[in-house]
Amino acid sequence: MTQSGPHFVSAVTAERRAALRVVARQAAVAVALAVLFAPLGLATAGSVLVGGAVGTCATSVFAWTLFRNPEGESPARVVWSFYLGQALKVGVTIGLLAIVFRSRMPAPWAVLAGYLATHVAYWFAPTGPANRWIR
Repeated sequence: MTQSGPHFVSAVTAERRAALRVVARQAAVAVALAVLFAPLGLATAGSVLVGGAVGTCATSVFAWTLFRNPEGESPARVVWSFYLGQALKVGVTIGLLAIVFRSRMPAPWAVLAGYLATHVAYWFAPTGPANRWIR
């Protein structure tokens, strides 16, 4: 039987959904910035998208690492996942940027602009507890 109307979800589920919204917001910001840079050429717009993809991938790795544990996991395990996720995020960022810059992208400044734009989206993500009501 299905339940109709709003219902309450766990705090961990709500935070997982909030993390996915942050990743989606980062991707949307990268696409919007690429559209803004499109008049400068498709190569520039593509470079912005690549930079945005680097930032979005790194945040995705962090979120996946943090929320891979089942609900009710010990606090020590959650803290370990946080630090591991942050280390992996830095590693993924350095690795992907190294690959991108070795490939001789047409507009390296646009790659950095796309990457930095995803961080601006991350900084302005909502803070506080995630919404636990689902409609």
